Amino acid sequence: MNVGQLIDLVYLASGLTLFMLAGVIFRENPRGRLNIIASMMMLFAGIGPLAASAYGSFLEGIPDIPSWLLNSFYVWELFFPSLLYFSAIFPEPQPFFFRHKKLFQIAFLPTVFHLLMVVLLAEPERVLGFLNFESSIPIIGAILSLVFEILRMITAFIGFLLLFHSRFFSIINLAYVIFALIILYYGFKRIENPRLKQQVRVVIYGISIGVGLYTLAIIIPTIVDINLANPVRVAMVMLGLVVGPGSISWAIVKYQFLDIGLIARKSLVYSISTAIFVGGYLLIVMQAGSLIQSLIGRESQMMNVLVIIVMLLFFQPIYTQVDDFVKRIFIRFRGDYSRLLESFSREILTVFQEEKLASTVKETLRREMFIENVEVCFREGERSYKLVSSDLVGPPVEMEEQAYNYLISKQSPLFADELSSKFDEKCFGDALKYHDTEVIVPLIRKDKLAGLLLLSSKVAGFRYGSEDLAFLKILANQIIVALESCDLYRESLEKQRMEEELAVAKQIQRGLLPRELPMMGNFDFAAFIEPSRQVGGDYYDFIPIGNTRTGIVIADASGKGVPAALFAARMQVMIQSEVKFGKRLREMMASINNFLSVSTSGDSFATCFYGEIDDIERRLYYCNAGHNYPILVRKNGSIENLKKGGLILGAFPEEKYETGEVLFKPGDVLILYTDGLSEAMNDRNIEYGEQRLMENIRKFRTHPAEVICSMIIKSVKQFAAGADDLDDMTLVIVRAKET
Repeated sequence: MNVGQLIDLVYLASGLTLFMLAGVIFRENPRGRLNIIASMMMLFAGIGPLAASAYGSFLEGIPDIPSWLLNSFYVWELFFPSLLYFSAIFPEPQPFFFRHKKLFQIAFLPTVFHLLMVVLLAEPERVLGFLNFESSIPIIGAILSLVFEILRMITAFIGFLLLFHSRFFSIINLAYVIFALIILYYGFKRIENPRLKQQVRVVIYGISIGVGLYTLAIIIPTIVDINLANPVRVAMVMLGLVVGPGSISWAIVKYQFLDIGLIARKSLVYSISTAIFVGGYLLIVMQAGSLIQSLIGRESQMMNVLVIIVMLLFFQPIYTQVDDFVKRIFIRFRGDYSRLLESFSREILTVFQEEKLASTVKETLRREMFIENVEVCFREGERSYKLVSSDLVGPPVEMEEQAYNYLISKQSPLFADELSSKFDEKCFGDALKYHDTEVIVPLIRKDKLAGLLLLSSKVAGFRYGSEDLAFLKILANQIIVALESCDLYRESLEKQRMEEELAVAKQIQRGLLPRELPMMGNFDFAAFIEPSRQVGGDYYDFIPIGNTRTGIVIADASGKGVPAALFAARMQVMIQSEVKFGKRLREMMASINNFLSVSTSGDSFATCFYGEIDDIERRLYYCNAGHNYPILVRKNGSIENLKKGGLILGAFPEEKYETGEVLFKPGDVLILYTDGLSEAMNDRNIEYGEQRLMENIRKFRTHPAEVICSMIIKSVKQFAAGADDLDDMTLVIVRAKET
């Protein structure tokens, strides 16, 4: 293969590549203006190298080829006005395009006129021969003669123009190139979408280099009449043919130029790589055949077949390597939605706030799918959806029941026109118009519409394809998973916050308990309290009264947790206040009951035992407001219950209370407790019970108060080991010392 054949092969490959690009671009969106103009530009650009390849391969050796046939190849120059038109609408129509649209259409006329001129008037003498009419009628003959002379002059003038047409129209083409590159650069500066900007940068660089090399090799030398060396000119043209189509192919494959679909991009990659591989294979086979023929001195069909077989065996592993390379490098496109979903899934793993999630979704769709505007709406009410991380400040998106039910039944992305054609929805329809919504993506979670994605049109007039809708459906499922993660994270934060608050409340409640036990000459004290949660409604207190008396309180507020703890704290303050004023026991309990009855809800109440123990008299004066009867175990083992008092506090206003008194003897033990202790259940739902409690008190009554307290608590916990839920437990021991 000589140099000329190699050049023709490169021309042929470049032309076919441009034709293939034109087909891929047009097939992706046959109705899109940008796709039509871009494919037309590629088509005309491909005619040039194909014509050069055809002329160099077989037309050059054919004698007497009509000039009009050769000049018809000038149709490829329609590439230049197509490039100018393309620059005005890529990636989006420029502001001046709509004002001067006709100028860009008129730009085709000089090239069309040039084409007609070089084809129809390539041979003026032959044209004049067709126009030479004669008539025997004197007047008509004179008129025809005049017309012929005028046409002959016009034809002669056009023939004169043909001498300079290459230079003149090269100037026009140069002007088109300059204006097109300026407009492309101006449009590039206005692009905001980062991914679109990246693909446009590749295209602009490729077109600029390709057209620039052709301009330097052909157009400028033609205008200024420079005799450029043929090898240099050919090398520049060939390089331009490689860079121009190559950059557009690369932009399509790598950066999804013109939003070309994944299948088309894969086909393009395999077509180009296969063409290169086959071309290299044929080149090597032809060279090997020529080498063998020169060695043996004659052509041998058997040797040619043998060479082909050897090459097939040799090229098979190479083809496998090339195929693997293509899969690794090119098939894993950045715009491949499977990779995009993978990266999106990784990104949202660490997103636990709805605002951050919405921002990530919007940024991803704008960048990767070229969507002008994305609104993310999450459920706020029954059929109300708030805009999350939105650039707009507006009311929530309200939805009628019909549209709501339809979106749930659809469970996949749909065009807004589909919804508006089925239902006349006022509120939701107005919201869709306000946000320029083209596609609605419902977010279905547990058979409910948890949110919406409202997608506007794409930039540059790109359309939503089946790949886009399939990707959006999978993306919606990913967003639902992320929303569940957000809910779990929010719940964990709320739980953590509550635990922190409960820990503080526990410290506060602990601070309200007596810091030390009373120091009395004739009595020994012990106490234990354990809420079922961080805080509880049980409490006990020791209130000093003068030098010889001490108030003893044990109470149990209804419920558990914080509400019960607040009620107990409130009651504690009231009891301490009433004691401070020196009221008698029955008056004090009645006053507390009346206040709690009118200031709290009906389901809030408390049981309470209050007593005042006199160290000198060894007497206990008490009032029991509905609390578990305290157990008094005498030294001899007999038992008494302290029952006098009245009903629970906070439930019955104007309740009357009575008081009782007990005389302690040395060795007597008084047990005050809450029902969480006596009603503790084991894993067989058997209560610890008062009977078991009294038996243990009898058993431990001879020990100091602290020992009695710890042994009873130990007995209860051993009994209830394995139980799921224990109530608040409080125990107070008062033991009369033995002298």
